[in-house]
Amino acid sequence: MVTAMIKRTALIGGLALLLAIGSGTAMAAPAPKPVSASPDELRLSAQLRDREKAVIAKEEELARRNADLAEMEQRVSDELARLIKLQEELKVKLAEITAVKDKSFKELIKVYSTMSASKVAPLINQMDDADALEILRGLKSDQVAQIIPKLNQAKAVRLSRMLGLM
Repeated sequence: MVTAMIKRTALIGGLALLLAIGSGTAMAAPAPKPVSASPDELRLSAQLRDREKAVIAKEEELARRNADLAEMEQRVSDELARLIKLQEELKVKLAEITAVKDKSFKELIKVYSTMSASKVAPLINQMDDADALEILRGLKSDQVAQIIPKLNQAKAVRLSRMLGLM
């Protein structure tokens, strides 16, 4: 009998709820009780809000810095790529210049090899030691042996030492 009464009460409550929902009026929930806080709790709450604002500001600053860093890294990467390309272009140009210089120098050595020692010696006396040495190294040793004695004495000694003849 008690269970029948409980069932009836639940049925009536459910019907009342359905009628309230159907008519657009819902049963009002009890109003929440106001929260009371002590002055210390209010102060701590304010400090917490301030810290949350500071954390948000720091996160925004960090995000800006990360974006700036990413942009800077991209610029550095682009500049590095440009410099590498420029370096490769310079290597190619240097190789071309060296090839032209080598060809010109070989032609000059060929010309000097056809000349007599008495005609080559005054020309070599006018050159700096590096160029003179390079020409002498390009000539046959019997030609060099004929040219060295015809050079001025100081230059002959320096070039001989450089050639490893003395």
